[in-house]
Amino acid sequence: LEDLAKGHRKTATKRKESIQANDGATTELNETESREERAASFLDFIEKARKGEFLPPEVIIRYASFFKDELTLDNMPRMQLVNMCKYMSIPPYGNNNILRFQLRHKIRMLVEDDQRILWEGIDSLTKMELREACQERGMRSTGLSKDAYKRSLQQWIDLSVNRHVPI
Repeated sequence: LEDLAKGHRKTATKRKESIQANDGATTELNETESREERAASFLDFIEKARKGEFLPPEVIIRYASFFKDELTLDNMPRMQLVNMCKYMSIPPYGNNNILRFQLRHKIRMLVEDDQRILWEGIDSLTKMELREACQERGMRSTGLSKDAYKRSLQQWIDLSVNRHVPI
């Protein structure tokens, strides 16, 4: 991904220089700079996500559409399915269709759990229940205070239930 962005930056820089050399077409120059800024912004988003830094919901929503087609279970090769199963604490045994079924079932269970938590209220959960809920969703689940777990889970529920960002 970083190599792709570097290549895009080089192309954008060359295009910018050629436009400047031709002394005109400022709209093309602005369009190139805009693409370059968007690519840099996306790389910054990916880097923050890799490091586990806090990402505001608006940023997650802005980039969520980039992953809808690429990360559907039907398009994942076996190794990604196995790794997703391990990540979600599902035994990675069986053929690809069984793994996809187990992942879909787990996702359905998480969506139902999100609905229950939303209905009952996040304040009704104990610290251990909050920690387990965060762990099931792949969020940090060690060394946080009850309020930090609540904030993380509240952001998750806001994105998944209220704003319909796919899990």
